[in-house]
Amino acid sequence: MTVPDRTSTPSGTQRSGTQPSETHTALEEIYAKVKRVQRDLRPSDRIVQDLGIDSLATLEILLALEERFGVALVDNPRTAGTATVGDLVALLDELRADRAS
Repeated sequence: MTVPDRTSTPSGTQRSGTQPSETHTALEEIYAKVKRVQRDLRPSDRIVQDLGIDSLATLEILLALEERFGVALVDNPRTAGTATVGDLVALLDELRADRAS
C-alpha cells in the first residue's frame, strides 16, 4: 500500500510531510483486509458515506482494532460519535493513552 507522508494531530487531522501515526496505519491495514481494497484513508473520509463501510464491516474493523490495541470500542458509547477516519483515530489514540496511564 502506498501511503502519502502525513501524521495525525491531536484533532485527528493530518499534515503533509510527515509519517502517518501508528493508529492511522493500523486502520488502513485493517480497512484493506476487511474491504479487500487498498486505499489511503484521509482524516476527513466519512466512515459510512465515503468508505462504504456497512454495519458488518464496521463490527469487523472495530473488533480487529480492539484486538490490535487492547481497547474497548464495540461496547464504548463514544464510538457511536465517530463519523470520520480522523474521529476514529483520535478516539483510539485517547483510549490507548488512557490504557497506558
